[in-house]
Amino acid sequence: MPAAQLSSRDDAAALRGGLRPLLEPRSLAIVGASDRQGAQWALVENAKRGGVEVWPVNPSRAEVLGLRCHPSVAALPGAPDVVLLAVGHERVEQAFADAVEAGCRTFVLPGLGNEAGHAGPPVAAAIAARAAETGAAVLGPNCMGIAIPGGASCWLGTLPQTFSPGRVAVVTQSGSTGEALTALGPRIGFRCVISSGAEMIRDASDFCALLAADDETRVVGLFLETVRRPAAFAHALELLAEAGKPVVCLKVGRSRAGARATVAHTGAIAGSSRAFSAVLRRFGALEIDDFPELVETLEVLGRRRVVRGTRIAAISESGGEAALLADAAEAAGIPFAPLQPALADALRAEFPNYRSPDNPLDAWAVDAVEKVFPRSLELLARSGEFDILVAQVDHSQFRGSWEQDWTQLIVRALADAVEDTDVFPAVTTIQTADALPALAALARELDLPLLRGSGAAIRALARVALRRPPVAVDPEPASPVDVSDLLAADGPQPEHDSASVLERYGIAFPPRRRASSPEEAAEAAAALGFPVVVKVDGPAHKGAGVVLGVASPEAAAEHAARLGGRVLVARQVEPGAEALCGVARDPDFGPLVTVGIGGAAAEALSLAAVALAPLDRRTALELVDEAPGLAAGASPAAREALAAILVALGRLALEHPEVAEIDLNPVILRDDGAVAVDALVVVDRGGSE
Repeated sequence: MPAAQLSSRDDAAALRGGLRPLLEPRSLAIVGASDRQGAQWALVENAKRGGVEVWPVNPSRAEVLGLRCHPSVAALPGAPDVVLLAVGHERVEQAFADAVEAGCRTFVLPGLGNEAGHAGPPVAAAIAARAAETGAAVLGPNCMGIAIPGGASCWLGTLPQTFSPGRVAVVTQSGSTGEALTALGPRIGFRCVISSGAEMIRDASDFCALLAADDETRVVGLFLETVRRPAAFAHALELLAEAGKPVVCLKVGRSRAGARATVAHTGAIAGSSRAFSAVLRRFGALEIDDFPELVETLEVLGRRRVVRGTRIAAISESGGEAALLADAAEAAGIPFAPLQPALADALRAEFPNYRSPDNPLDAWAVDAVEKVFPRSLELLARSGEFDILVAQVDHSQFRGSWEQDWTQLIVRALADAVEDTDVFPAVTTIQTADALPALAALARELDLPLLRGSGAAIRALARVALRRPPVAVDPEPASPVDVSDLLAADGPQPEHDSASVLERYGIAFPPRRRASSPEEAAEAAAALGFPVVVKVDGPAHKGAGVVLGVASPEAAAEHAARLGGRVLVARQVEPGAEALCGVARDPDFGPLVTVGIGGAAAEALSLAAVALAPLDRRTALELVDEAPGLAAGASPAAREALAAILVALGRLALEHPEVAEIDLNPVILRDDGAVAVDALVVVDRGGSE
């Protein structure tokens, strides 16, 4: 199912280009270049890093940092690939127009933030309008720019020598988080860090599309405050998924206070967090809650080795820290399994002080460090029992010299142990302090992640090990089911018609009949068999509108007369555990399928699990299992039946955009499956245009 179908807007999923020169410029012009210390100096120095042509433009200067200045863009030797507009808000609109007139089409605009005050937005709007007319691509305004390790970078801040090259690309709408990433030290290897700022001309979706097509990018990290074009964002995630590039996303603005801060900072609404989580899930992206865990997860994914499974082993220099690892792993969903007897015997045979070898291993004082750690790691790595091997050791730079020697020995031993295996190695520490530069450099050379904080480290490993693939969607979906005869009018549909629509999609309901009089109700009850349910055949019939346990034709007629009007008579289903299944149409991302505990508990939204349509069977089963308290009351057949209902609801919602909402509550869970006993379909053709 194309991502464009996530929105009803015709061109909402369009992705805009013109950004490739930012990654590989052959020439750069800096309008307003200066050698004043600070940001102006950094802009020129960063641009010079890549050995490309750098042309300062400043009519009041002859030279900037050893480079000849030019009076205007028109006076340059040629049209530069990228123009960096480093002038104030009073001059930037004209500077942009002059560069466009000279044939330039890719720009970086750091300014027009708070420093411009109320004058900034009108200038930014004028530049955006001119860019749309000419097809110019602009990074910014109010951004740090783009930082490329070892390459020509249009970046407003200092780029340390420790900003290391690699295959992780990050798009962040927050300039300060971009600076935090470039200042991490030699940890993550970056393809680039893109600070997209206020995104008036190009946005995060466009940059994700750029990275999806970039051969040097393997992993993409996102720090988002808002999603400006939801359908385009979904399309970009789809491109990244098709390219096999994992995405790790941290979105802020989920709380009320966070949403207010996002509006204050970007002028944009944060959007529905549940819908956003669902679209990430749809395309196999990982969702992160905090910046340090974003860093740890990117460090795991940025390695040449790949985490291939969830079987984890660890060795620690402390029994307490081993227990901490075990607790963290169980909470994260990748518990440490006991060592197999043969492996435990082998460890005990070589090191008798391992009286009862366990996983994680506590190697403290078992034997000399230079003996016990290398050999234990080798036995664990080559046992064939594990996918992940962790060495827990304090690698803080503030340890003494001989402890630092221990740490280097263990890091080397871990790398040697996993050589010629598929085991993923990681070094973790209970602390969050940085390692010595020499150790960090060694770890980079050996392609080992040095993870900070035992809990964050284990959660990062678990997140990657448990990462779901994108939802599998049939490339040739079946022909849409025709329900036009049942959805004649807008608004909530009568229950009989709602159930009939859903039955055409394979959802089971008990036998039922409509009755327009007490006499017809009595006849229907007798034909269906007792006991029956008599209820109002309207869109809403809670409470007094439903009568259960009707045991005779006379009682059916009596209750039909009391309820008045047209009623529905249905065979009563034996009571059982109840589920809620439904669809709600998010204005940004489209139809969301929901499942949770049914009945009155459905009012507690936190008890529901949500996914974006369409769903495959695997995702639907996962959704059932994730709904708190639901799977425990479901037989295997009921679990499968619920999953089938969710797949059907997703298909219906995509095939019929006029269906705004569906509510099945309750769905009764049985030993042999599940049956829906109450249904509501809401039609809104105005909302589907």
